Amino acid sequence: MNSEIEKKLWRRVRRYVGVLRIVPFLRMVAVCNNLAFGKVDERSDIDLFIIAKRGRLFIVRLFVTFLLHVMGVRRHGGKVAGRFCLSFFVDEDGMDMKEIAIDNDIYLAFWVRTMFPVIDDGVSEEFLEKNEWVKRYFENDFEMDKSRVIGGGGILSKIFEWILGGWFGDKIEGVLKKWQIKRANKKTENVDLSIASLVVEDHILKFHNIDRRREYRKKWFDAYGREEKLDLEKFLSV
Repeated sequence: MNSEIEKKLWRRVRRYVGVLRIVPFLRMVAVCNNLAFGKVDERSDIDLFIIAKRGRLFIVRLFVTFLLHVMGVRRHGGKVAGRFCLSFFVDEDGMDMKEIAIDNDIYLAFWVRTMFPVIDDGVSEEFLEKNEWVKRYFENDFEMDKSRVIGGGGILSKIFEWILGGWFGDKIEGVLKKWQIKRANKKTENVDLSIASLVVEDHILKFHNIDRRREYRKKWFDAYGREEKLDLEKFLSV
């Protein structure tokens, strides 16, 4: 771990993620993967996990992507280091991670355990309740760490929600859903599906071109066996 790089990346989170409070129907933004693990280097990006209100997943994705792109901090193409990776969106009906879990998915359990909400209207509690199943992988019970939360939605988000509520919002959501799913499915044509984890559904959008969950599971079982409870330090060492 490089503590200076870690501090720099967290400063970028505080600097840019606050802008997302204007996004309508946004319930949570959480930092996950390497930065949440405290395992970064000069090539690291910043992975975000995002929860939208029910029926507004595609509107939220458009707003978040647009805002971070115009600020020049969205990961795309070869622009990776220090940028925000927007590869995992769900709405309230897609919060149970068991739906995408593999057998003995210790990586996914570790991922849930270590994420840091930075925008949260209280849905983090609901998310953790939906994913009580991950706690069996750990010796002790835990709550989600909210020490880095900068607040929930702002005034502008409420205005946008009023504009995009009701039938008009439903219409916009439908158009965006059709467009985004079509684009997402086209991208899968250039991805090796044998090593990727891609989910393009009504309530979940997940784009991970390389899925290392089976690799980490094997390493953990080889090192500690199947019955050993997950330990943060041990897991990061495998």
